[in-house]
Amino acid sequence: MSKWFERLVIPPLIILASVFVAGAPAVVAQDDGEPQGVEAEASAANRERAMISSGLDSDTIAAKWPDAAVWLGLPEEERVLALFAPEADTPAQGALVILADEGQSAASGLAGALRQPMARAGWAVMTLGLEPPPFALQQAHRQQAAAAPEQSQEGEDVGSVMIDVMDSVDVEALEDQYRTRIQKALAMSVGHLEDRGYERVAVAGIGLAAGHVARMTGTEGGDVSELIWIAPVFDHNDSAALTEWLSGGGQIRVLELHSSRAPKTMAGAGFRSPKQREAAFRREGITTYTRQPVAMAERPEPRDAPALANRVSAWLASDR
Repeated sequence: MSKWFERLVIPPLIILASVFVAGAPAVVAQDDGEPQGVEAEASAANRERAMISSGLDSDTIAAKWPDAAVWLGLPEEERVLALFAPEADTPAQGALVILADEGQSAASGLAGALRQPMARAGWAVMTLGLEPPPFALQQAHRQQAAAAPEQSQEGEDVGSVMIDVMDSVDVEALEDQYRTRIQKALAMSVGHLEDRGYERVAVAGIGLAAGHVARMTGTEGGDVSELIWIAPVFDHNDSAALTEWLSGGGQIRVLELHSSRAPKTMAGAGFRSPKQREAAFRREGITTYTRQPVAMAERPEPRDAPALANRVSAWLASDR
């Protein structure tokens, strides 16, 4: 072996061996020691609560828009970030809460893009992000969707297909907790705008957020004047319950804005296409629902915000 090779190779090998030996005790100590942190002592209920976290980088967003940031303190929940834009013209037409599509923050996607156009139209706007559901719920929803066609053909209740995909987690309880948190955030947003003096508050939901907004028709109190579904995507249970919710929603008006490319009919439980929903509502004598096709993609993008803002503001003004 040459002296050059010995000088070049052997010293790095000695260094690597030293690092490995020095690091080994720390690893062994972690393996042999007791579990660390609060998770070792957390109850099953606390683990389920910990699984529901926004993950929407709210602190960074609040730092970027400090003048618009509003932190909503939810009862028994982590606080939620909202972004507020006051009306550009006074007097205000009213206020609008916009719940972003699933996985999007208060500043991103179509919800973030709608703030300024709606403010220019005379509406105060508050946007909320929509955290994705915990992994266990995502798995259960996928199983529901896969089983829905077969279940609907056999005439069985699709709602019964909620499979616990994690042994240590009660999926149904987790779903109830997840939806309750979102309803609390919507209610707190509406209350915050009312405290600011806005007498008329409408609520809009984009994509998968439309299901959470639709549930507000069954809540007590008439704090919300109108509901808007923008390119809605309803899960099977929510789709099947829409007629009942709207029937019990009194005179609350509902606008659905959907892509003109949306299919006229869709298979599965409930009323899966805008046209099917409209027909079902008419059969039940529901007259407060309006459907408008829009020239846009089935999942609208921020560039569609000006056109959608025009549709929303015109519809809201039609009740004046």
